[in-house]
Amino acid sequence: MSVYQSTGKKMKTRHPCYIVAELPEPIRSEVQAIRDDFASITATLPVEITLAGSSGLGPIPAGTDLSLIIAQVDAVFSAVCPFKVAFSRIASFPNTSIVYLTPLERTRFDELHELLRHSEIPFSPSRFPYNPHCTLRAGSVLPPEEVDQLTHHAFPNAPFLIDTISVYDLDSTLVRCNLLHQTSLNAKQDAAANA
Repeated sequence: MSVYQSTGKKMKTRHPCYIVAELPEPIRSEVQAIRDDFASITATLPVEITLAGSSGLGPIPAGTDLSLIIAQVDAVFSAVCPFKVAFSRIASFPNTSIVYLTPLERTRFDELHELLRHSEIPFSPSRFPYNPHCTLRAGSVLPPEEVDQLTHHAFPNAPFLIDTISVYDLDSTLVRCNLLHQTSLNAKQDAAANA
């Protein structure tokens, strides 16, 4: 599903874009509640685990042909089946005030990141290695002891199903994401094993 309708001309992205695995309900609301507690600018962004755009692969540059992104995302994820995830802990990136949830098992995220790396989608460089995570807090700098306190916050650890991949652009001036495209993971287990 794409939120943009074709107008006969190629549509270009206006802002850098990110490809993400959406968190479903009820986990989405549970994570959003933690973000609201932490009260940072991150609370306004989608609740997701980024597959490409923040680390490993940088964002898709503004001005990229949207139809190319959509075609490649649909192709890459057409043979991917839904998969279960659970969060294992809250952590922070060294020497930052960025606090995030980390998945118990990251293998599927690494595999999807590599599929995107080998697609025809152009990505900006990133200076950070890929680290699948769901950001809880970013923005203003906190003292290290406050960051450490946030990492001990209670968090949901029940398994949930990843079955939706989205493409968002990010207007960094307004700190607002716009949904550009969504695709469902609906390949069957046996089909994925034979691919």
